[in-house]
Amino acid sequence: MKTLALSTTVGASRRAENSATLLNATVTALQQWGRGGNDRIDGGVSVTQSYNDALNTVSATVQYTQDFNNLVQNADVTVNPGQRRTTIVSAGWGRALTERLSANTQVSASQTSYGQQTAAVVASNNFRNASVSAGLSYAVTEIDTVSVQTSHSDYRAAGGGNRSSTNEVSVSASHVLGERSNASLQLGVYQTDSSSPRIRFACPAALVLCQLGLVQLIEVRDQAKTSGTGLSYGGSYRYQFGETSSLSFSYGSQQSPSGAEGVVQNKSLSLSFGHSFSETLNGAMSFAMSRSTSQATVLNQRSQRKTVALSLSKQLSRDLSLQSNYQWTEGNSGGGGDTAHSNSIGVALKYDWPTFQASR
Repeated sequence: MKTLALSTTVGASRRAENSATLLNATVTALQQWGRGGNDRIDGGVSVTQSYNDALNTVSATVQYTQDFNNLVQNADVTVNPGQRRTTIVSAGWGRALTERLSANTQVSASQTSYGQQTAAVVASNNFRNASVSAGLSYAVTEIDTVSVQTSHSDYRAAGGGNRSSTNEVSVSASHVLGERSNASLQLGVYQTDSSSPRIRFACPAALVLCQLGLVQLIEVRDQAKTSGTGLSYGGSYRYQFGETSSLSFSYGSQQSPSGAEGVVQNKSLSLSFGHSFSETLNGAMSFAMSRSTSQATVLNQRSQRKTVALSLSKQLSRDLSLQSNYQWTEGNSGGGGDTAHSNSIGVALKYDWPTFQASR
């Protein structure tokens, strides 16, 4: 499949001494040829308001996006539910309690719906997510920081049915190994409670009467509930080779209510390398692997994905750059023998529109 895309991004901001308002809008028009081609217009708009003083930092964001799961750059080769619209509202507050101790809290709510139904089941995939978290961070030294975070997240299908919630407490530590490298570790424990509708048959009288065929079984609709606990973990490492190259590595496992299946446990591993060949030519390569388990009440569905990506960027002038990329993806949505592959090559000409600034 071949895709021609034209994207433009417009931003505006208003800044004062202690506050700022940011507006960003992105529109992408795509024309596709080949099997599975779908001409469309994607886009998004967001508004962020922030405020800060000597002790406090407050921000709030409202964002709306319209996109697809079959974008070439995402290379989602196993899922194609159609047009996806997402609205997100989030806010955060941070406060310095002492010179070394700070506190933070965040809240967010989102709603996702699919405007283009490719299968009857997709209609039930519309969902809502919400989360709230709070934490403390303590700077032990200038290079060591320890943090404690607690969070609650909730998922529910928009049409009823599946519902899940997760409570988690985690501890993380970061350390600056030197001028060129830093590392971080995180460990947490969570508890997840889930429920989904089920149909079962019960005997309205003594069980022996139903076994003898004297009384008919009746259909009972109720909620099947499950509860479980587990560990979440993660880590990252970054090393800078001189002024031209850098290497990054990260891994982790976490569980949260998200998506149509209710609860998703995701394990991921990523490795990336970037290099500046000159002042105007930059390159990067990355490898990522993830395995997700959608923990439905009746059946756990697993999917896995591997991605290798290469990119080059050439700055032609101050406002114009030429970008190229290649991405290979292997996906398996059922955990069995059905595997799909995707190869995509992209070339883009990027122009940075002039920035206009005014102050009063």
